[in-house]
Amino acid sequence: MKYLLLLVFIFIGNAFCFAQNNSLLQYKKYFDQELNQWTKTFSNFNLKDFKPSDTLQFENNYKQDFSRYKEFLLTYKPIITYSPDSSTFIDIYSYQLNLEKKGNSYYVNGEIDQAILLCNLKRKYWDRIYFGSFSQWIDEVVWISNTKFIMVGITKSAEDKKNPLILVGDTEKQALVEYLTVNNNSFQSDQGYRSAKLKRIKIEGL
Repeated sequence: MKYLLLLVFIFIGNAFCFAQNNSLLQYKKYFDQELNQWTKTFSNFNLKDFKPSDTLQFENNYKQDFSRYKEFLLTYKPIITYSPDSSTFIDIYSYQLNLEKKGNSYYVNGEIDQAILLCNLKRKYWDRIYFGSFSQWIDEVVWISNTKFIMVGITKSAEDKKNPLILVGDTEKQALVEYLTVNNNSFQSDQGYRSAKLKRIKIEGL
């Protein structure tokens, strides 16, 4: 009987730990702070409503040429997002905006699709980890450690509503865990979201 009870407690404990590890509530402070303006664009937004729906491996099929690294930084450094130790950055803008500098301003030669790039100069890694489209894209990214990050955006429903999309990434595992809400009444306002990072440079036509 004691052995049976012990097994029950172990099972419950493991189930609790699994639920905790897969819950977005462990990242609540980031949604209350850095991602607060993004969450405010949604109706009925609640982290408790999000469940893991898929695990996506980094795509690794759009390798960038390091010979253009310095040129890239001249344009995009103000709007890319660095890890806490500055060893790695995530770029959610360059492919989609495709900026061209004229005088003191930048002009958009935009794409509908969105390539999310991860770069680590020491490892000589600079490649695409995720691809966004007209119906699913990333709005914002924050690092939660030197190897983990959160990307947030939208995915369109069959009714063309913009539902929240959350991806938790790990550079060591080379993977993204996708979270979707089970609340069908949580969707983004028509105004949408625009990152404050884009105000760091003068972009015309955006």
